[in-house]
Amino acid sequence: MATATVQTVWDCRWSRAGHQITGLSDALQPEPTWVCVRDGDRRAVCGEECASCSRWEAATASAAIPMSMAQGAILTDRITETLAGPTPAELAQVMVRVELVCLALVFIGIGLTVLTTPASLAFTVALWLCAAPFLGLAVFGHFRE
Repeated sequence: MATATVQTVWDCRWSRAGHQITGLSDALQPEPTWVCVRDGDRRAVCGEECASCSRWEAATASAAIPMSMAQGAILTDRITETLAGPTPAELAQVMVRVELVCLALVFIGIGLTVLTTPASLAFTVALWLCAAPFLGLAVFGHFRE
């Protein structure tokens, strides 16, 4: 019993997506859609050439490209890295800084609101001086983790 294998360019172990620039026509692209890296350099290949290639090897399951991504340029030789989200301590620090800025803005706003007569100038300056430490702590404060 014989088993037929369809040799597609995206299932080959040695094929990679060519470097493509969005917005350029195919004639102006630095590389074609698919390249072969079998010999150590990036050689342009088309689907027909790959289908009849005697050196075609099936890609491993982890390197196979899903069919939904088989359109246009696929960067299969790129490694993606997921970044860790902020820790609870970092979130708490951000929230404290936001709260300090809000308090400073309240003091500044009240100071501006009461600054309607020359007699209230001292009170306004006092409120602004109360706002300054909150802003300073929000910007330059070092919090424990």
